Amino acid sequence: MDTDYQVIGKRLQDARENHGLTLEDISSSTKIQVRYLQAIETGQIGKLPGPFYVKAFIRQYANTVSLDPNTILDNPENASNDSSAATDEYSQRQPSDLDSLFSGEMHANSDWQDDTQNNESENKKLSKNSVRVGADRIPRAGMNLTMPMSRRFWNKFRVFAWIIGLVVLAFGLWVIIGKVHPSSVSQSQVSSSSTKVAKSKKSAAEKKSTSSSSSSSSSADTQPLSTPQFQSNTSTMTFYDTADHTIQIEASNASWTTINVDGTLQFSSTIPAGGEQDTTLTKDQQQVTIHIGNPYNTKILFDGKDTQFMSGSSVQITNIIIKREKTAQ
Repeated sequence: MDTDYQVIGKRLQDARENHGLTLEDISSSTKIQVRYLQAIETGQIGKLPGPFYVKAFIRQYANTVSLDPNTILDNPENASNDSSAATDEYSQRQPSDLDSLFSGEMHANSDWQDDTQNNESENKKLSKNSVRVGADRIPRAGMNLTMPMSRRFWNKFRVFAWIIGLVVLAFGLWVIIGKVHPSSVSQSQVSSSSTKVAKSKKSAAEKKSTSSSSSSSSSADTQPLSTPQFQSNTSTMTFYDTADHTIQIEASNASWTTINVDGTLQFSSTIPAGGEQDTTLTKDQQQVTIHIGNPYNTKILFDGKDTQFMSGSSVQITNIIIKREKTAQ
């Protein structure tokens, strides 16, 4: 039996209004755009970015208004309107409870304990930028665990002290060598300079010929990343060399993403808003294939440079191929 999204949308709208919330309140809590929330309430799921987001958005919406997402999705007609029963509990929540309701903030377990044993309760807390999930287990922010300010300062100071020490040591060795062997250094410089003068004429012609040949061969052996070539919803870019390359995916809004390298799945998950995912194409690998669900809010960088994978396309691009391929100049 097909899911009746009209009934589901009406249930969610009634629950929202019972709580005295606006669509902007729901959007602020779930990070779902208002236009998508309106589409859910009216049953117009075709306006959502893709099939993956339909149930994910409904689950987030249901959790925010105190409804069981499983009951809503499986049996919308028989789902009890839990919003009226939860209104009293909702109105009695303190501000800290409301923040927990809307953000779904998780508490880290004891595996993230600090070096000291005296402050166990502090070790179980996450920072303000910690992982925030709802009951549907969908992340809503980046993951950053707390670290005491004193410890962060000590880590930075330790690195800085190592750098200063190495610089001082190198300078001291340079001074000592210059004082102990000044005559030998000068004599070796004189002898080596005379030898270089004798060989310079012979090597000049050789360098000239080899440099010209090497420059022509190097330009033929390496090719930079090409501009995108389009076929249906796929953008293909090629390059050629024998070096490692870093490919970085940045999402300004949440985007479902998969990454395959030479046919092997490397990543398959949602990149949260403001997050990024990196992968490396080694010199022995040939091709990276990327699928993204939210291309208009996603950027792909090749060695730090924007590929502009959709520039010039008249259709929405969801598949990107970057491959090592030598083409005719």
